[in-house]
Amino acid sequence: MKRYYLEVSVDNSKDASSKAVKDCNQILKNLGFTSFQLNILRSGNKFIKKINNSFQMMKIYKIPKNSLVIIPHPIYINKKYMEFIKNAKEKNNLVLVFLIHDLDSLRGMFLDAKKDFEWLDNTMYEIADYIIAHNANMISYLIEKGVSRNKIINLKIFDYLTDLNIQKKEIKRSLTLNIAGNLDAKKSGYLEKLNYIDKDIHINLYGVNYSKSLLFSDSFIYKGSFSPEQIPNQLNEGFGLVWDGYDIDGCKGNTGEYLKYNNPHKLSLYLISGLPVIIWSHAAEADFVIKNKIGLAVDNISDIKDVYESLTEENYKEMVINVKKCAEKVSCGYYLNHAIEELNSKLEQGMK
Repeated sequence: MKRYYLEVSVDNSKDASSKAVKDCNQILKNLGFTSFQLNILRSGNKFIKKINNSFQMMKIYKIPKNSLVIIPHPIYINKKYMEFIKNAKEKNNLVLVFLIHDLDSLRGMFLDAKKDFEWLDNTMYEIADYIIAHNANMISYLIEKGVSRNKIINLKIFDYLTDLNIQKKEIKRSLTLNIAGNLDAKKSGYLEKLNYIDKDIHINLYGVNYSKSLLFSDSFIYKGSFSPEQIPNQLNEGFGLVWDGYDIDGCKGNTGEYLKYNNPHKLSLYLISGLPVIIWSHAAEADFVIKNKIGLAVDNISDIKDVYESLTEENYKEMVINVKKCAEKVSCGYYLNHAIEELNSKLEQGMK
């Protein structure tokens, strides 16, 4: 059986893909999968874009018969690609494995396209032979949607490929929260509310859309925006914060509630940077954090100071040691490798 992964470039640039998608592609390539590329245009002449993109999606029919194809989900082009995949599956007897990066019908960020994402997700459930899901909570959600448990593989956490020598990195214990990502306080309202938390808590901000007018507390230090390859070298003290939504009293709103189901990629970033994490206690990945003893789970951000003060230097050092153990796995693709091993086992057993 020939094995492929679907790789989408935008305007002939593979760099348009997220770090998570690129890392998954690299891991699959290392495992012997072959890239099947779609080159989508988003800029330029409308007529040329339409012709090119239609031709690119028709290439899906050229995937050799009886092949296995791993497909990132979703692909942000348009929903027509899913119809081509569905038809190619039937025409060429393909085995389709969907690797979930997001479930946007569950995340609810794109309300203007809610019906489209519901259709994409529901079609994926229907035509997938196997699904690689984020964690146990997402698996339970998929089962509620009618997906057979035998079709689902638990990724557990996203890998984050890097050559950084985590063992040599020194991490300092401090009451510092590191927040990396999109710093748009209008999108993630909890950020603005951090202006009013205890002044003993220092907050290092990394990323785009920083606004001094919205994030004005003296506790904030804006460190700048860095590439996914550069930022692990910048994080060297305190904790990485895994939080979202519009409040600091629990994660609320669409993006906050989504933490109950997804694997935030920033969790992987913090780990390969060597930082213990602080995560919302109801987040799906809180179980992973507690089980591996790599951080703390809290109900509210306002609890962090008290929890920190009860933490000894030895407690913190132990967490750093555990983080480095976990980072060794994340940095070399262990988790997706393990998921593919489980997929191979299911294929050998003939489960569908």
